[in-house]
Amino acid sequence: MRAVVRLNVMVAAAFMLALMLSLFGLMRQAKTDIERELASSMVVADLLITGASKDEALLESLITTDWRHLTIIKLPIGISPPSPSIEQVPTWFARWIWPEITPRIERRVLLDEEVLVLIADPEDELAEVWESALQVLVLFCGGALLSIAAISWGVAKGMRPFGQVLAAIDQIQQGRFTARLQAFSVPEANRLANHFNRMAQALEQEQDDNRRLTRELMALQEKERAYLARELHDDLGQYLTGIRAQAYLIGQTANRPELVATTAPRIVRDCEAMQQGFRRLIRSLHPVILEPLGLEESLRSLVEQWQQSSGIKCHLTIQDLPVLSDETSTHLYRLLQEALNNVARHACASRVDIGIEAKARHLLVHVADDGLGLADNIRPGVGIRSMHERARYMDAKLSLSSAPGGGLKLMLELPLAVKT
Repeated sequence: MRAVVRLNVMVAAAFMLALMLSLFGLMRQAKTDIERELASSMVVADLLITGASKDEALLESLITTDWRHLTIIKLPIGISPPSPSIEQVPTWFARWIWPEITPRIERRVLLDEEVLVLIADPEDELAEVWESALQVLVLFCGGALLSIAAISWGVAKGMRPFGQVLAAIDQIQQGRFTARLQAFSVPEANRLANHFNRMAQALEQEQDDNRRLTRELMALQEKERAYLARELHDDLGQYLTGIRAQAYLIGQTANRPELVATTAPRIVRDCEAMQQGFRRLIRSLHPVILEPLGLEESLRSLVEQWQQSSGIKCHLTIQDLPVLSDETSTHLYRLLQEALNNVARHACASRVDIGIEAKARHLLVHVADDGLGLADNIRPGVGIRSMHERARYMDAKLSLSSAPGGGLKLMLELPLAVKT
């Protein structure tokens, strides 16, 4: 059932309940009011008849007068008067308010050979109550119809923006993040449209960023592959070629000990150089140093190697570093490695300070440099996005604060597992 139908049914039910209560109160009060009116009319008529009982002309005038709440008839002695007839209101309504078992209010005045009977007649009062009941019914029905019409119109007008919002959401679900809502005249709907437009704009921006980052990741992947191919070909390949040539030379000059003695050390030197090259490649692909040395010593080794390769001073402070899981240690190592690489590539800094401290069930990590800082409205690249992703994997909070020319400060708040 639609919302407007449910609302109209509720309003109609409320009006019906109010109508029934009003009619019930009106009927209940009507009987008391009729009894009072009839009693008052009977007192007045009784006084008039008593005063005119000795004046024949006045008495006849009173009998022929059309009294509003009273019937006056003259009957022979011993004859019962007829019951008053009620014709102005429906019978069921009259019996509901004035049942037939209600005692009849009457007075009898004995004349010479006849009896003057005064009977209270409730028909006029019942007609007034019936008219009041009809007026109440018409008013409530009219009010209900007007309320239902107003609610239907208001709900239809108020639901129109929601239809447009649903249509825009359908476009968002289909990947068309360019969907926007126009301004509405209703303030609440206008605020909803503003929030939706900001959400759609953020999704569109996120989609653009994802596309850009996908292109950058693909380019970075090709760059890494080219780097590996170059290292394998130019470095390791050359060493293997040299070792092969020197081994062939030894095989051809086995009878010349002096040539073997000079060639063998070259083979050893080339093998050591090739081993160092392999270690360098493996270290760039996976921080295997974490396994034998642990996170703290691995970070110190990372800082030392980074200082030598970048020429930038780096100061590392570690206090109370807890034991972390292998996955968390790897993510933290890579995050700091990426932060240092960003400093070397973009910051133009002369010094970097790294601090790691366990405090209040959190591991606090900060990396601060004295470089150029981040420019205003800069779009994050692969490095910053990868650091945010690693922080998210660790359920950590990562924040960057910077002022142009004032350096960049990275803050990481990593929650630690509570020991039970």
